[in-house]
Amino acid sequence: MFFSMNIYSKNLWTIKNIEFQGLKYFSQEEALKNILFNVGSKISENDIQKSIRSLFKTGKFEDIKVFFSDKSLIFKMRERPLIYHINISGNHIIKNTVFNKYLSQLGIEVGKQYNPYLKDVFIKNIQEFYFHIGRYQSKIKLLTTFSSNNRINLKIFIDEGNLFQVNSIKILGNKNFSRNEIISLFKLKDYKPWWNFLEKNIYYSDQLEKDIKNLRKFYLNKGYYYFHIDKKIVKFLKTQNKVNIFLKISEGNRYKIDHFFINGNLLKYHEKIKSCITINNGEFYNQEKIDSIIQKIKYFLSENGYINSQVLINSKVNFQKKTITLNFNININQRYFVNKIFFRGNELTKDTVLRREIKQIEGEWFNLKLIDLGKESLEKIKYLYDITITKDFLYNKKNAVDITYELKERPTGTINFGLGYGKDSGLSFNASLSKDNLFGSGNSLKTSIIKNDNQKYADLLLTYPYFFENGTNLNTRLFYNDFKYHLNGISTLIKKTAGFESDLSFLIDDFNRINLGFGYTRNSLINNNGLIKKNDLLNQEDFINNKNEIFQDEFLKNSLVNDFTLNYSFLHDTLKNFYFPISGNQTYLSGKNTIPGSDNNFYKFLLDTEQYIPLDEQKKFIFLTHFRAGFGDSLNQEKLPFYENFHTNSSNNIRGFRVNTIGPKKSYNIKNLTECSGEKNNHFCESLDSVGGNAMVITNLELIVPIPFIKEEYTNFLRSSFFLDAGNIWDTRWKQQKDVSLDLSDSNILKSIYSSIGFSLQWFSPIGPLVFSYAYPIQKNENSQLEAFQFNIGKNW
Repeated sequence: MFFSMNIYSKNLWTIKNIEFQGLKYFSQEEALKNILFNVGSKISENDIQKSIRSLFKTGKFEDIKVFFSDKSLIFKMRERPLIYHINISGNHIIKNTVFNKYLSQLGIEVGKQYNPYLKDVFIKNIQEFYFHIGRYQSKIKLLTTFSSNNRINLKIFIDEGNLFQVNSIKILGNKNFSRNEIISLFKLKDYKPWWNFLEKNIYYSDQLEKDIKNLRKFYLNKGYYYFHIDKKIVKFLKTQNKVNIFLKISEGNRYKIDHFFINGNLLKYHEKIKSCITINNGEFYNQEKIDSIIQKIKYFLSENGYINSQVLINSKVNFQKKTITLNFNININQRYFVNKIFFRGNELTKDTVLRREIKQIEGEWFNLKLIDLGKESLEKIKYLYDITITKDFLYNKKNAVDITYELKERPTGTINFGLGYGKDSGLSFNASLSKDNLFGSGNSLKTSIIKNDNQKYADLLLTYPYFFENGTNLNTRLFYNDFKYHLNGISTLIKKTAGFESDLSFLIDDFNRINLGFGYTRNSLINNNGLIKKNDLLNQEDFINNKNEIFQDEFLKNSLVNDFTLNYSFLHDTLKNFYFPISGNQTYLSGKNTIPGSDNNFYKFLLDTEQYIPLDEQKKFIFLTHFRAGFGDSLNQEKLPFYENFHTNSSNNIRGFRVNTIGPKKSYNIKNLTECSGEKNNHFCESLDSVGGNAMVITNLELIVPIPFIKEEYTNFLRSSFFLDAGNIWDTRWKQQKDVSLDLSDSNILKSIYSSIGFSLQWFSPIGPLVFSYAYPIQKNENSQLEAFQFNIGKNW
C-alpha cells in the first residue's frame, strides 16, 4: 500500500529471414533499404513500427501488415495502383501541357503510383486558380477506373464555368461624399468607360478587396480616422452570370492634428528628422502623408547607414475636440557599412563595366540613395533589364552587409537586311550590323550600308563609354555618301560626301551631359548633263530673266569643298523608360560651326525637347509635348550650303505629308510643261521634293491613351495616341519670286504652316519599335504631297 513499483519488459527477436509479399512494382531491394534492420539483427516491436512508417513514407503502399513465423518476419503489402493513362477534358483556358506539368509536380503522372490524397490537393489548387481569374462556377472532377495488373486510369473533367459581370454596386452610409466620387476610386465598375465601351466589367474578388482598400485609404487621407466598412455583401446571380455588390460604411468624424512629438535617441539627426515631418498643427489627419513621412525618415536614416531603423506612430485621440496627437517613436538601431558588392546574371558583360556604374563604395557606410542611383544608372544601359537589389547581412561581422545587383541581359547584336524598289531609285539594298556590348566591354559598334540607283551610303559608329574613368565617353563616326539629286527632268546633281566625326561626352551628373568634338567633311559636287537648254525656256526674255536664278545658282556649280567643324551639344535626360517613356524630360541642344581652314563659313543650331506628363496615377493617360527647332546661316554673304539644310524625315516629319516634301522647293520656268515631273504652276515647274531650308520649327502634341480591348500586361509593348503636328521649314534668304512666298519674314508666315491631326499606334516588336500613323492635314499647301498612312521603324518623337 505504501510502495509502488513499475516493471518494464522488452521483447527482442533475432531475425533469420525477411519476406515481402504483394510486391509488384516496388522491388524487394528498395523495400530492404527502407527498413531499419537486416537478417541477423536483434529487433523490437518499436523497430518494426518505425520500419512500417518508413515504408509508408515512400507513398507506394496503401496497407502494410507484419507477421512472425519461425523467426521469419513477413511483410504483407498492398501497393498503390500504377497510373496507366491520364485524360483531361473540358479545359480551354488552361492548356493540357500546363495541367500535365502541375500534375507531374504533384507526382501524378503516367508510370507512377497513384496517391489518392493528392486528389484533393489538385482539385483545391486548380479551383483556386479559376476563382482568381473570375471563374466562380468552375467544377473539377477526378474519376478513377481500375484495370488489370493493379493499374488505374485517371479522367479529369473540368467545367471552367462562366465569367460574372458586375451588375450593380450599392453604397450605403456615405454622407460627405457622393456615390460617383466613391465609385471613381474603384476599378470594378457597373458601367462602361467611354474609351472602352465594349468592356465587360468582369468581377474579381481580389480586385474588390483592392477597391475597398482604396476606399479606406481615401477616407483616412481626408481625416476620417475611424472610417469603417460595416458590411460587405456579394450576391451572385447565377442564372444571369452577374454580381451585385453592397457596401455599408461608417464615415465617422473628421479629425485634425493637434501636435506631434519625436521620441528616441537620434544622436545628431534630430533636427534633420524634424524637418522631414511637414505637418502643421490644425491640418486634417492624412494617413498617406504620415506614411510618406515615415518612409522619408527611414530613407534619410538609410542614407546614413541605419538600414533597420523603426518608426512607430502612437496616436492619442481627443474625442471631444476631434484632435489627434502624434508621437513619432524612432529607434535608429545599428549602423551598417557595405562589405562587398556583387553582380549576378551578367553572363557576357564584364564585372568592370557594371561596377563603374554604381555609386556606393565598398567599405563605406551604407547609403541607400547611392545604391538606388547605381540601379538607375544600370537601367539606362539598353542591354540590361529587370535589375533588383538584395542585402545580405554578415553574421561573422556585426555591422556589415553585402549588396548584390541581380540583373538580366538582352541580346546585344542585330543583323538586318532589306530589299526595296522605287520608281526613281530602282532596286534598293540595305544592311546593318549592330553590337551594343562588344565582347562584354560595354563598347558598341554600328555599321550600315545602302545601295540603289540614286545612293551609295556607308557609315561606321564606334562608342567607347568611360573612355576616361570620370564617365567621359568617346564617340567616333566614319561615313560616305554618294547621292544623286534630280533637280528637274533634265539636270542631275551628284554629291559625294566622306568624312568623320569624333567627340567626347562629359558627364555633369546623372541626368546631364556635354559633348565636345571635331568633324571633317569632304563634299564633291558634280552637275551632270548641264542645265536647262535655252530652247526649253519660253523666250529669250525669260532666258535673260532667269539666268541669274537658274544658271548661276551657286549650289549647281561643280566644286570640291572641305569643311572642318567644331561640334558641341548638351543632353538632359530624365525619361522614365527608354522606348515607351511614361514621365520625364529629354532636351538635346546641339550646334556646329566651321573653323579656319574650311571652304565654307557657316553655323547651325538644333533644339529638340520632349516632355511626358502623366495625367493619372496609373500613368495610362500621358500628355506629350515635343518641340524641334533649328537654324543655320552663313557667316558671310553666301547662303548656307544646301547639303546642310534642314529636311523632314521619318523622325521629325509632320505626319500626313510625304517625307522630304515640306519646305522650299525649286521652281523652273519651262516651255514644255509636259516634261515637268513635279507640280505645274502657270509656266513654272515645281520640284516634288524640298531642297530644304536653313530654319525649321516643328511641334508635336500627343495624348497617349490606353488601347481598348488590350490586356494590361501588353501595355509595355503597345501604345496609342492622338496627335496634333504643326510646323514648316523656311529659307530666310530665299528671293521672292512670282507665285512663291516662302520668305521667313513674310507677314503671312502663319499661312505657310503645315499641320495635321491623327492617330498613332506604336509597337515595340521583336525587330524594334514600329510606328503606324494615320493623319488628316488641316492646313496645307496646294502642291503638298499628302500621305495619310505612314509607317516607320525607330523611336517615335
